[in-house]
This record gives sequence, C-alpha cells and structure tokens, in this order.
Amino acid sequence: MEGKMKCAIYYGIKNVKMEERDIPKIGSKDVLVKVLRAGICGSDTGAYLHGGEPYGIFKGQEFGHEMVGRIVEKGADVPDCFQLDDIVFIDPMKASRLGSFKADMTGGFSEYVRVEDAALNVNLYILDKNVDLDTAALIEPVSVGTQGATWMNPSVDQNVVVLGAGTIGLGATAGLLSRGIKNVIVVDKVQWRLDKAKELGAKIINTSEDNLEEKLLEYCGEVSNGAAFRPEDLNPDLLQQVMEFAKKSHLSLGKKIPNVDYYIDAAGAVPLLQQVFSLGKFGTKYSIVAVYGKEIPLSGNMFIANEAMIRGSKGYNTNTIQEVIQMIEKNDIPVKTMITKKYSHKDFPQAIEAASDVTKNIKVIIDYEM
Repeated sequence: MEGKMKCAIYYGIKNVKMEERDIPKIGSKDVLVKVLRAGICGSDTGAYLHGGEPYGIFKGQEFGHEMVGRIVEKGADVPDCFQLDDIVFIDPMKASRLGSFKADMTGGFSEYVRVEDAALNVNLYILDKNVDLDTAALIEPVSVGTQGATWMNPSVDQNVVVLGAGTIGLGATAGLLSRGIKNVIVVDKVQWRLDKAKELGAKIINTSEDNLEEKLLEYCGEVSNGAAFRPEDLNPDLLQQVMEFAKKSHLSLGKKIPNVDYYIDAAGAVPLLQQVFSLGKFGTKYSIVAVYGKEIPLSGNMFIANEAMIRGSKGYNTNTIQEVIQMIEKNDIPVKTMITKKYSHKDFPQAIEAASDVTKNIKVIIDYEM
C-alpha cells in the first residue's frame, strides 16, 4: 500500500507531535494492519513525563504498543489463516523481528502497523468480528495483570488480595474473577478507582478510610500462625523484651493474622507491601507485577517463619492472551469500566496529557474511527 499516514512521534519530555510518514512497506511474510483502537500505557506516559529511554522509547520514533486493528494487506507467503478484513490483536513483543527491543515503539499511535513474519497466536490473534473494539483495546494490559494474578495458580476457594486499582490491578482483578475465584479483594486509597473494582465484582478496602488489617480479617477470617502466644503467661519483663524484638523484626507475634492466601502487588507502594508482608500467614504467596523505582526492604525473619514465596511477573504468554481474549469476547466481566476517556487520533497530544493525570484517569484510549 502506497501513501502517507498520520503518526504520533515522540521527541522528548512533554514533546509529542503529529506527523505524516510513509505507510510501512510489507515483505512476503508480513501483514499491514490498520489500527482501529489503541490504549495509552503507563510506559507511554512515563516516557512523556520523565524521558523515553528507560521505557524503550527513543526520540524521533513512532510509539504505542496496546492496539487492535484490521488486516488491510498481506504478503504472498502469509498463511491462509489470515484474511483481509480480519480483526486482530497484535502482540507488540513479537510484532517486529527486533522483538522486545521495539515493543514500545511498535507504532500503535500510527494509522498503520507492519507485523513481520505473521504467525497465528504468536504475534497476531484473530478476534471475533463483532468484538467491542474499545474493550479489545484492553487485551494487552489486562493480559499483564491476569498473568501476574494467575502466575501461581490460585484456586477458586482461596482468598486473594490485589494491591492497587490502576490498569494492571484491575486487569488482575478481572482475570481472577473470570476464573471463578470467589473472594477477590482490591486495596487502594482512591475511592473512584475502587468503585471500578467493585463494578468488576470484587470486594474493596479504602486504606484512606479503613484499617487494612481489620478489613482483611473481616473479609477473610483469622488463621493461627504456628505456636500459640499467650502474653498473660509471661512475666512483664520478658513480655516487654519479646514484644520489642517482634516490633524491630517485623514479626507478627501477637497480631491477628488474616487468612489471605495470595497477594498480587500492582500498586508499587513500599509501605503497603511491607505491611501485607508482615501480615502473612504460613505459606503466603506474593506476586509482584508493580514497577518499583527503589529497593524494597523486607523482613528476613518473615521469610523463614512463614516460608513466604515471592515471584515477579513481567508481560504475558500465549495462553494468557488467549484466556483474556476469551474473557473479553464472552463479555462476562465488565472490563470496559477501566476506560475513563476516549480521544480521536488527531487529538493524541491532548490524550497523552490526560492519560498522564492518574488522579483523573485509569485508561485512555485512541479511537481511529472518531
């Protein structure tokens, strides 16, 4: 396809411009996708506010990596499973032969994207033609959250707590609820965000109003954590020494322990993670999907005492993407509630400015049909 397309180009902090560039030329194994919807990610706003290099976005480049679109051109050697007019989700990690290096510069904020070496359920996923496109624009971030939430396979009868009600936290919540997990609790300090989690079907705790420990005990019940501790059986001097040691060592001695099986950290707040780590029961699992800008000190004694398990989660795999696509096509979990604002492509500079204000927005999407 010959011609020009409109693109959002990154030039530095608070410097994004709309330009015309050549429509990408495809090779024999490639497809050309006309973008229909795109989501603005935290990495996009991070680059906009703080500089792109740490986020894999460089000056003078197209960017954007959350997108769905329509196939408008295919190379001669592209498999027959792909047809013109198919609605597809693009996995940005595999859209280019450069792999993850170019993921954040895939070009979701351009009118057209080239997908190299097109392969079904590898870098392109065919969607139902009747899928809600706004909701489909959430496949990528919901996959990130769902993988973080299900990485260690929580069972339907376990008590699961999600820290943070932003895009990834709500994606994690949707993934858990879609799997039929009955007791999902979302923790945040902003009520309007928590209202989104409640709309998905989760219980909520607002830490700006509620005592976290008390609410977790209310929702999950109490569990015994090893040997009984009876302060009344100790003389005052020994009791004082024991309690001082427990406080310094972040031990849960004397505390009531909520029966939480699994915490998913999508908040990235050090004090909050430390608090729930101190409230852990024996065998508690922690999945870290949040991005931290500094080291996190956690009690070594708690690792030993509780045999706590912590695992990081980055991105998603094919199974997770397919699981999220099925959830979105079934529309049994109202993930569209995550979208707080929508802009036309020509208004992208205003859109990324709005998306950068997390006090007002969770997910801002670009509608190329507006």
